[in-house]
Amino acid sequence: QAESITAEPNAEIRRVMLDLYGAAQYIQDIHATPIHTDDWGTLYRAPIGNADEPLCMVKVVNGTPETDGSYHDYWLRVSPRCQTALEAVAWPYDQKPEVYRELSLRT
Repeated sequence: QAESITAEPNAEIRRVMLDLYGAAQYIQDIHATPIHTDDWGTLYRAPIGNADEPLCMVKVVNGTPETDGSYHDYWLRVSPRCQTALEAVAWPYDQKPEVYRELSLRT
């Protein structure tokens, strides 16, 4: 259960537990509070036990519809230094938010 992960004092065991449980599921199950929302998604931050860094994930919606016309949500783990959803979606590409925004508007 999510509470077991949060309560686990051993960082390595906690990491394995989180990997098995799923970071996206953990964020949802502990009812993490969104810290920023914009057109790029919603950024969440949640403490993990006594870890030095919190778990940060951005929830994004696929821009391409599924065959049934629905849109699928995706959760991406990002750096805890991210402060905005745009910064979080730019982070995996090692781009500054302004550059990522400009590049994505061209496509």
